[in-house]
Amino acid sequence: MDWIVNKELKAFICHGFKLIKHSSDYSEKQKIELIDRLLSMGAGVGWRPKKISINALKSFVENDFKRPKGIERAHVVHRRDTLNELLIKDWKGDEWWEWYRERDYTILSTREENRSEIQLKKGDTFDIPLEKNLFLGKRVGYVYGAKEKEFLKGIAKNIKQ
Repeated sequence: MDWIVNKELKAFICHGFKLIKHSSDYSEKQKIELIDRLLSMGAGVGWRPKKISINALKSFVENDFKRPKGIERAHVVHRRDTLNELLIKDWKGDEWWEWYRERDYTILSTREENRSEIQLKKGDTFDIPLEKNLFLGKRVGYVYGAKEKEFLKGIAKNIKQ
């Protein structure tokens, strides 16, 4: 199951995107905010982490694999860049959907790494196989349960001390 949104929700989001993008009632800033909110409706199945930074993994280890504070989902491609391009480019129909989908993955990172995009791109990461459906995104945060904990314990063995 890879970033699946049911057909009705996808149609609703695509229609809303078109309405917002072509509206003359909103400023560019308002359009970006509205599109961001609209796209977040799919966050339960989107915004999936496909990597975890070594520093985030170390935070889990240091906290005995209980969910530590300060771990965030950092978008692989910064959302502001994606939202700006969504608004600027002339899209045909819903061709933007797949393009957006590929840019919407995240990396579990520390708050500091998320704030410093350069640091995050330079840092070491471990892959999170998407087919395992781990750390599913929410509007804010991510799901952390038994299967995520077991996964982290497994990859933590690869941390070089």
